[in-house]
Amino acid sequence: MLEYSLPELLAICGSVLLITLLLMDLLDSSCILSSLDCPSSAQPGPFVYSESGGPGTWRCTYPEANGCEQSPINVACRSATVLTPSDPLRWKGYAEEPVSASIVNDGNTVVLFGFWTCPSRPTLQGGPLKGCYDFHSVVFRWGPSDHDGSEHSLDYVRYPLELQVVHTKRGVCDPKPKLKDALVIVSYFFQITSADNPYMDMVVTNLWRVSSPGAHAHVAPFPLEWLFPCFERKFYTYHGSLTYPPCSETVVWILQPETISVSSKQVAEFRKVCSVEGPIVSNTRPVQKLHDRQIFYYA
Repeated sequence: MLEYSLPELLAICGSVLLITLLLMDLLDSSCILSSLDCPSSAQPGPFVYSESGGPGTWRCTYPEANGCEQSPINVACRSATVLTPSDPLRWKGYAEEPVSASIVNDGNTVVLFGFWTCPSRPTLQGGPLKGCYDFHSVVFRWGPSDHDGSEHSLDYVRYPLELQVVHTKRGVCDPKPKLKDALVIVSYFFQITSADNPYMDMVVTNLWRVSSPGAHAHVAPFPLEWLFPCFERKFYTYHGSLTYPPCSETVVWILQPETISVSSKQVAEFRKVCSVEGPIVSNTRPVQKLHDRQIFYYA
């Protein structure tokens, strides 16, 4: 039987503690211990963006929000790995006018939907994507001011509005399975200009019709490329998650750094849209740690 003096025991305990702390640092302890201060009674429920039930509390009720591949992130542009792909992004059907279109207030944001006949349904392929992705919806993110509204940031610069084009992988019935590339979300950033963006008016002039949570309204159909340009190259991409609960890490993000114009007056109309708690002043999640992920720039 081994016998140790008190000083020797203290030295051994100190060494074990030091090794444990070093290992935790190497493994990125924020991914392991982030939920230790959560109340044991926390249960999933409807999420909001207020302080009491907003993004800061999601990790307590949604386990996937504690992962190491969360979104949004800040993109350090000069640190991105530059690739020259042989296969550019291929957009199909975005110039086609849908049979019908509608906007919905889902209680946290405004979502644009469209309906096309099967042959003309918009799709996205190529670039970093493995497979064909069908258009699902367009989601808008905004904040309390014209300097703070986008979820992602480029070199720590945030924009007043972020438009996210959501796509689902063809053949995947459930949009939130444990498949790392089940979704592709293409993000566009908006920059404030003095003049209104006439194409954004297709959405903005109808926001009053969906000011209440759960409201929906049909809008005049228009091609999606009126809202945002299609592009083949010169974009950033990384693997991440949904930016809202359950924060599943099933998203390939594509970020277009070239901005789209919008007026301050148009952005202000989004802040009049309401949740159950009142006007939605902000519906963005703070940037998350990159951890050991790579960001690629497709030149």
